[in-house]
Amino acid sequence: MLSVCVWNNHIMEDALKITVSHFGEIDVAETDIFNATVPVPGFPDSHRYFFIERDKIKPFKWFQSADDPNLTFVVVEPQYFFHDYKPKFGAFDLKEIGLGPGEKPTMYAIVVLPEDLTKMTANMRGPLIVNPAEHLFKQVFIETDRWSVRESIIEGIKRKEKAALLDKKKLGPQPGHKNAGTT
Repeated sequence: MLSVCVWNNHIMEDALKITVSHFGEIDVAETDIFNATVPVPGFPDSHRYFFIERDKIKPFKWFQSADDPNLTFVVVEPQYFFHDYKPKFGAFDLKEIGLGPGEKPTMYAIVVLPEDLTKMTANMRGPLIVNPAEHLFKQVFIETDRWSVRESIIEGIKRKEKAALLDKKKLGPQPGHKNAGTT
């Protein structure tokens, strides 16, 4: 159903009214819809998705299917928790979402949120790659033993913090800091 609505003092023409299980009826601009070039495995009837952002869950987002009100993924950009996550994507995958050689997609990992949040995991072997300019995305699968489909987010945070401390030690005292050794 197309309509016109006002959201955050902006007029949204051609807005879709979508009822979703977690939020009820919401308005989504057509320009906020991302199209899957290939359906996410296991969900062949869902091709259109949009992000729902809420301050209280940042940096996580919901990636909601516009085709199925009960299908929502929790996603996060991997660099928030995994500083050393730098997968390589094939030219075919990049071309399929409208990117050329040397262009980098925005990446999202699908997150599993169990009752015990210390056991939260991210699928680092099957990230979503997104071309924000073209509103296209697909899930790709990385052939590596380095990452798993259930990578611990807590362990990723620990590795990121440890790497930051090591980098800080390598740099040593910085000029202008009280421990820089200047008089």
